[in-house]
Amino acid sequence: MPISQRHNYAAIDLGSNSFHLLVATFKSGQIHPIDSVKHMVRMAAGLDDDKLISPEYLEKAYDSLRSIAERIQNIPKNHVRIVGTNTLRVAKNSAEFIHQAELILGHEIEIISGREEARMLYLGVAQSTSGNPSRKLVMDIGGGSTELIIGDGMQAMARESLYMGCVSYTKKYFKGGKINKQNWKNAVINALQQLNPYLQGFKKRGWESAVGASGTMRATAAILEVNKWSPSGITLAGLKQLKRRCFELSDVEQLHKLAGLSEDRRPVFIGGLVIVYALIKAFSIEQLDVSKGALREGLIYEMSDGPKTISVTQRSIRKLSEQFTTDHVQAEHVRRYAEDILAKINIKIGKRIFMLLEGAIKLHELGLSIAHSSYHKIGSYVVLHADMPGFSNQQKLVMATLIRFHRRKINQSVLADLTERQYEVVVKLLVILRLSVVFARNRHFEPVPIEHISWNDNCIELRIEKDWLINHSLIQADLKDEQKQWRQMDLELQINPQQKAETGL
Repeated sequence: MPISQRHNYAAIDLGSNSFHLLVATFKSGQIHPIDSVKHMVRMAAGLDDDKLISPEYLEKAYDSLRSIAERIQNIPKNHVRIVGTNTLRVAKNSAEFIHQAELILGHEIEIISGREEARMLYLGVAQSTSGNPSRKLVMDIGGGSTELIIGDGMQAMARESLYMGCVSYTKKYFKGGKINKQNWKNAVINALQQLNPYLQGFKKRGWESAVGASGTMRATAAILEVNKWSPSGITLAGLKQLKRRCFELSDVEQLHKLAGLSEDRRPVFIGGLVIVYALIKAFSIEQLDVSKGALREGLIYEMSDGPKTISVTQRSIRKLSEQFTTDHVQAEHVRRYAEDILAKINIKIGKRIFMLLEGAIKLHELGLSIAHSSYHKIGSYVVLHADMPGFSNQQKLVMATLIRFHRRKINQSVLADLTERQYEVVVKLLVILRLSVVFARNRHFEPVPIEHISWNDNCIELRIEKDWLINHSLIQADLKDEQKQWRQMDLELQINPQQKAETGL
């Protein structure tokens, strides 16, 4: 690897409208861009009525990724982060896309929730507007969703993600490219209805400055400034003049006559403009400044500041743990057993994967505060659907699956729904977790005299001191049951293979 690349970071945003790559370094608390790539893929426009991305748009996306892959091949793997947003959250064939895209890029793709997207976006805006007033209302319009955040300094305090974007609104309200007062009115009313449930809460928190991020916001500000409808940024007066000009042109195809609007932005601009207008009206904003920072900058900021990333995930786990009053002492017993097993077994687990195991351990009894019966299923459901800053949807799915199957029956049909990568991770971690839970059954930590543990192909061989095992009949019975359950993962658990006759295993 070239020395010059060792300190570079790459963030890739697979958005509903466009794919973006940002390559940058991080020095003295600031992001320094080195290179960027932008492709207008418009996957949201390729979504059909069945929520499937059409083959034409998938191929267009793959072409984009092939060129991006070339640019990131010499950047350290732990300095690359790739996230997918709204279209990949809702598309029914997103798993197919992700599988092929990961093969092209050679990196894992994370699908992040709307609220997690909002958090990362705020980080990007906050670090690029550090000279502005601390309390900010940040708004970002993507191809399929709009994120709203109020934050102070580098901390996002209120976050929401709404299903309205420049691609989806253009497609829904301006069919055939027709721009008229009725289409505009219908779109604005719908946007205001979407915003209404959040207005009171956001206004109650208050803000000192309003900031817009994203291509739609930047394009709108540029048009207003070029046409001298606004001295800088976005104002309501300027928007009204821009709206009148769009009505005069009356068709999306004619927007090329609008000074300051780029050709690649033209096809989806009117849908984004409606949302900008609705935001300004709903929040009574006089002046909206536009930020250069966005989701990509937030990804790089967090990657380059490891301790903060760790604290974000730890805070998410701690919040759920405290909310559902889990037994911290028992979780620590299970964690210690897991560390002992990992120290002895002949497989390696990376830091990011261990973080998921550790999170599942801390939350594996979460459901007990609701009901004892099937508490593992309850805990799994909560983790899967909870707002957990710092975790992608796939990471939450892995933790939820571990919690779901840390005890009792392992359902092969549920595991079969995981991607190949997720299945490999889950099976590996389940082996560690289920053994740890068995050893911690007595709810105290007593070192288990493991003489040997190895994993070869589909066979795990576990040798435990014979007398100790005989004196712990409950654990012995649990291990016998584990042998049956692990067959659902196509694994054979052999326990003291030379001593079966004596132990009954």
